[in-house]
Amino acid sequence: MDIFTLVAGGILGLLLLYVIMRMSYVIMRNVTVSMEFRKNLASTVHTLRLNSMLGALGIDVNRYLHTERILDIEEHIDKCASCQNTDTCDEQLAQGSITAGNIDYCNNAQALQQIVTSKAAHES
Repeated sequence: MDIFTLVAGGILGLLLLYVIMRMSYVIMRNVTVSMEFRKNLASTVHTLRLNSMLGALGIDVNRYLHTERILDIEEHIDKCASCQNTDTCDEQLAQGSITAGNIDYCNNAQALQQIVTSKAAHES
């Protein structure tokens, strides 16, 4: 082997090592940022009636946060935060009489009903 082949091979080896290390860093950073984002999303859900509504419908909040699209969750949060039916919601939650069929007053009724239907289909 001549010196040129050794130098070119060494440079390519270093370049490959750099790419592997950089990719590993970017992947780990992405995982960290994603976990933090989901943690903040969960915190927001827990401050709203949406958390209680999910629980009353038998939907695990952690599973909800990991299976639903983030855009959908953010839409659910916005709808819940701007809801004008809080008295009805609080009353129904306090009575414990919430089912997927009787939440027509909820801004997220259609989405929550779909989640319950989807959950039931996966369990059978």
